[in-house]
Amino acid sequence: MASQIDQLPESAMAQPETQGTAKYRTYCAEVDAALAGSLSTNERKRLEHQRHLLSRAKFITVNGVVHHYQEAGPADGAPLVLIHGWDCSAFWWHHIIDPLAGSGYRVISYDLKGHGFSDPDPNEGYTVAGFSADLRTLADALNLKAQHVAAFSLGAFVALDYADKHPDQIRSLTFFNFSELPFNTFAAKLVPGVLDTVFNRILRPIERRGLWWIPYIYALTVLSKNTAPVNDVKLATLSLRCCDPQAVRVSARELSRREILQAVPKQMAGVKQPTLLVAGAGDPIMRPAAAAPLMNHARQGTYLEVPKCGHLILFELPEQVVQILRLFLKGT
Repeated sequence: MASQIDQLPESAMAQPETQGTAKYRTYCAEVDAALAGSLSTNERKRLEHQRHLLSRAKFITVNGVVHHYQEAGPADGAPLVLIHGWDCSAFWWHHIIDPLAGSGYRVISYDLKGHGFSDPDPNEGYTVAGFSADLRTLADALNLKAQHVAAFSLGAFVALDYADKHPDQIRSLTFFNFSELPFNTFAAKLVPGVLDTVFNRILRPIERRGLWWIPYIYALTVLSKNTAPVNDVKLATLSLRCCDPQAVRVSARELSRREILQAVPKQMAGVKQPTLLVAGAGDPIMRPAAAAPLMNHARQGTYLEVPKCGHLILFELPEQVVQILRLFLKGT
């Protein structure tokens, strides 16, 4: 799949859906070609859903990089921005967007640069601060008033940095599968290389060969406590195909840095708005034992632990995610 930057304007201007990035156009053509052929009923239904998601794509140049985003709900609704996780994409929220839009929110789900259908950053600015700066530019370009922000995993680091630097932009914060991570010198040296090997050298080549069931087994045995539908798994593994490998390397190193990890409780203490942290009781990455104490720093913090849930709550229990967000946002 191509990963070049299209020649689009450098200012923050929305682009017609028919343009977009090269990897978006390539994948649209593949889906259309598959739908023109002979398919099983389930496969056709899966691809038709993907085509529906693809048809809603919008593109905007943010800080020199073309970003993919999707928007649903009334234009005058309270903005709700959804931020995906590490090596994921906006499609990880595909169960969440329409129900919340139906509740009256203006829902914005976007791909971080280098992820999903957003172009890679030639400057490799895949840092928490870089992603946070992009979010501010995106919010300004879309004329978003103060936003509710919901974030998953890595996205929570971005949302927290955004709230710390732009508190006037925040109405509430919701974090899924997030916790305080202690700095460890040994882990800081080991983990980035391990993640690079697992995702860039093993899982990504496997996905390119169409062996989606291998990442599925990895997710089922390591990351989750619930069996996600095959259709969701195939949509989730699309992010493996689309993500810039360098984004994985840079952001993995970023999340191993002492400065980034030790800033989290301080940033949380500075948030004045209502804040909810939703943890999976069986999350092996962002462990609940380190999530609950983090909320003690929040001024208006609420902690919710979901039983029988791993690290992939957006695919494991999407209906519960919708219910949790509806109740929390209504309360704010």
